[in-house]
Amino acid sequence: MMWRVAVVVTVLIAVLRWGMLAGLAGALGGLAGRGLARQYKGTAPGPLPTPWALRSALLGVAATGVLTGVIFAARAPLPPAAHPAAAALVTAGQGELVAAECVAFLLAAAALRLRQPGLSVLPLLGVVVLEAIRAHPEGIVPVGGALLTICHVLPAVMWAGMLLYTLRAALAWRRDPVAVRGLIRLYANAAFWLFSVVVITGVVTVLVLVPLHELFDTAYGLVVIVKAALVALVAGLAIGGRVWLGHDPVTGGGPSRATFRECGVLAAVLAITAVLTVLTPPAPASRAAGPVRAGQLAGAPAARSARSRSG
Repeated sequence: MMWRVAVVVTVLIAVLRWGMLAGLAGALGGLAGRGLARQYKGTAPGPLPTPWALRSALLGVAATGVLTGVIFAARAPLPPAAHPAAAALVTAGQGELVAAECVAFLLAAAALRLRQPGLSVLPLLGVVVLEAIRAHPEGIVPVGGALLTICHVLPAVMWAGMLLYTLRAALAWRRDPVAVRGLIRLYANAAFWLFSVVVITGVVTVLVLVPLHELFDTAYGLVVIVKAALVALVAGLAIGGRVWLGHDPVTGGGPSRATFRECGVLAAVLAITAVLTVLTPPAPASRAAGPVRAGQLAGAPAARSARSRSG
């Protein structure tokens, strides 16, 4: 019976972390997207839409608040001896860090409610830092691992949030195809650099955590492959959007279908990222020098539960 509880808790934590990442993308990326859209030099056919920053911050509050409750409530029925991997997800340190993330989202929401978006950026960046610390309480070069996580998560959520805002702005300006293309071009130029950083840091993370001979033999490795395939699909859709930019504009109409699909696939990438935070990477035994780590799949062998993981 307890193994069912462990699986339910693990799945619930993954879903809630997806909600946290979505809230972070909508808030931080939405603000960045509006700032980027304001760089358009042409004649604006109308006002830019308001970013969904406040509602996204509230989504982050809800996700991290519920996650904090799940962590503290699940601690008793998941003893480490019976479920070492699942129990590592609900340790006291995990609960405290997620609670701090909830407070940071609350501060960001308060600043946004008071119409002070600039003040909301710092607590939102604090969520990224706290998530990196949560993923690396010890293990493989803690500071280096945390910095790598920041350099991977921050551009990923910025990328997704900026795309969502750009699509909303392009739809608001859809009667002016030249302006729509101007917005998409601004986003595409920024997304190229964000994509590059995400890919580079992702490759480094995989090389550190997953031995190549175990890439196809473990759940973590298979999910990494799925994520890589989705990122490649996003790249293909982005290229399709670039091709669309080269066509002569027609009267009316919004962004290309490829750009809309890019947004949907990016949401799936964030979901896969959330799943990876609760899986155990097959790190070599030489790296397994620490205690049981958070973010390990329920039901994993006790020997593997001591291995380090990248959040």
